[in-house]
Amino acid sequence: MPKKIVLNQKKQVGGIIRYTSLKLFFLTFISCYFIVFPVKAKNNNNVSIIRDAEIEFFLEQIINNFTTSEQTKNLSIKPIIVFNESINAFVTGNNKIYIHSGLLENLDSFEELEGIIAHELGHLVLGHVESRKIMHDFNSKITNAGIFALIGLSLSGMNNNIEGAIIAGNDFYYKNQFRYNRTQELEADIFSIKALNRLKKSSLGLNDFFKKIKRRNQLFLNKNNYYNSHPNPENRLDIINSMSRVKKTNLTKVISYKNIELDLQKLKIKLLAYTKNKNQLNLIKKNLKKNDPFFSAINFYCKNDLEKSIKYTKVYQQQNTRNPFAYEMLGSLNFLNGNYIEAVKNFTESLKKNDELKIVPSPILKFSIANALIKIDNKDSLRKALTILEQLIPIKNKSIRLWRLIGVTSHKLKMKSISMVAQAEEKILKKQYKKAKKIASKALQDNNIKSLYKIRALDIINLN
Repeated sequence: MPKKIVLNQKKQVGGIIRYTSLKLFFLTFISCYFIVFPVKAKNNNNVSIIRDAEIEFFLEQIINNFTTSEQTKNLSIKPIIVFNESINAFVTGNNKIYIHSGLLENLDSFEELEGIIAHELGHLVLGHVESRKIMHDFNSKITNAGIFALIGLSLSGMNNNIEGAIIAGNDFYYKNQFRYNRTQELEADIFSIKALNRLKKSSLGLNDFFKKIKRRNQLFLNKNNYYNSHPNPENRLDIINSMSRVKKTNLTKVISYKNIELDLQKLKIKLLAYTKNKNQLNLIKKNLKKNDPFFSAINFYCKNDLEKSIKYTKVYQQQNTRNPFAYEMLGSLNFLNGNYIEAVKNFTESLKKNDELKIVPSPILKFSIANALIKIDNKDSLRKALTILEQLIPIKNKSIRLWRLIGVTSHKLKMKSISMVAQAEEKILKKQYKKAKKIASKALQDNNIKSLYKIRALDIINLN
């Protein structure tokens, strides 16, 4: 009988395995209010990142379990899902763990994921990343691929790089430079087993994962790169079996937080909304269990039938009335279908459910509400949108998308001075300081400028 992992919400670097010598195939996305259409990248510097509030939330809960020891208690690790079919994960020193969608699609248990995460944290804690880091200046692009709960990331049709792109681009550059030696890989293995032992978790998942490595390596002739930097899978299995203290045999297929759950099949179904993997779609369809409405919602979304996708998402939401992510998903689909008033209701209900469960919602949810209100485009909705965006200023003031949306909203409301301050803030983030000061000076000519924006304009003018 599969068991369930129960999670508690706490605080919010080379890969563990490289199966083949295939190069990372990068996709770029063109977004219009985050309706996402995949196209081939013009160069291999483009990286697609899947942003999904529900998947990220549960990944964070798993990661948080490993950040309670003396070695890791000061770490705050953020999961980043990379749109890539290879089975891999890596960290690069910026307290982010990059997990390939291919790895998540091929999980057989959550214990596998726990072991992989513990291994990657081992590289971070043991200083392997810093010891291998090669500093190099270069330009790289990154595109966020998002559907559910990511309407808020749209910048009113703007197709500029998202802030933080250079940092994330550097992470991928460093990842390609981090060829941990076999000693470091073994040290990370040992760290992961000790971490699992401390939490009284089974290493059976990690054992199964390395068995997969062994089977897959037998399928490929070119294994030199892998064996140059990774220990033999059989040696790793010996270490796991000799050091593991927890000998549980039941593997976990479901993880939960309070009354909301994420099972492996649902995780894989949701990834299909981003990967559009038809083979995986057909495979899951043959083995559906309790996720029939959810599968139908994603299946019709992949077929661009939003009406039917919304229909089945409503069924799924009614079956999961306490799940904030169900309302968020319904809101995003309604937004994509032009049902902006319904989208606002769904997103607002999602906020309420997050609050009931004491989950700190991603700022993206408020961006989503604001974006839907902007699309409704009447005076009342625009004022509400501006109020929501202003609430985000203390935590997202370094976000280009925030200032762009404030600029768009205030322009529609004919609040010229606010629009100019928003433009000035955007120029600051782009390091165009002279232009920023000039625009801020013009904004201050308005005697009725709101104090919030007056203070920010004065700060810009007084920048050294």
